[in-house]
Amino acid sequence: MKIAKQIIGILVISVAAAFIANGINPKGIPLFMEKNIYKQDTTSKNNIGEFINDPFDTTSKPNQLFFSGKKNKQGFIEPENISLGLAKQLFDRRALFIDARTKEEYDTLHVKGAINLPYHDFYGKSIPEKTEVMKKYGKSGIIVVYCNGGTCDISIDLAYEIAKLGYNNVSIYKGGIKEWESAGNPVERR
Repeated sequence: MKIAKQIIGILVISVAAAFIANGINPKGIPLFMEKNIYKQDTTSKNNIGEFINDPFDTTSKPNQLFFSGKKNKQGFIEPENISLGLAKQLFDRRALFIDARTKEEYDTLHVKGAINLPYHDFYGKSIPEKTEVMKKYGKSGIIVVYCNGGTCDISIDLAYEIAKLGYNNVSIYKGGIKEWESAGNPVERR
């Protein structure tokens, strides 16, 4: 009985220390997602994926909530991997979802509202052509790139290609359409 109390005591102290360390760390993990910190800017037709802070919320910035903002040696901010839970939260806040698969795969099944930007088509373009394709999507908006999930890596490659163009809020949802649909999240078929 004495050992059980010691183990419980150690666990309580460990959990408390973890919460304290996370709370004082400037890059700590938020314990609760703030609601309604994003709203879509509808002042222009060419700002799909553009988000702005709630003017009444002075406590946070979108990039600080989800993205580290660290530039790599090549000078662009690397995309970050996100979980199904965070992907769903971003979907609910109308982040721009990009399907990196072929048009045929996209037409069969895709995340509701996602656009199709096949990696193999995009990769073959010149930088000015890539810039032209992406110019209708706001650089400050949050972009989530996905493919089939599992061993499918084209979402990673496409996310990096987009980030190299100066899009700083790009994330990779590696679970892909299979995990998304299995979780009962909104999908579309053409």
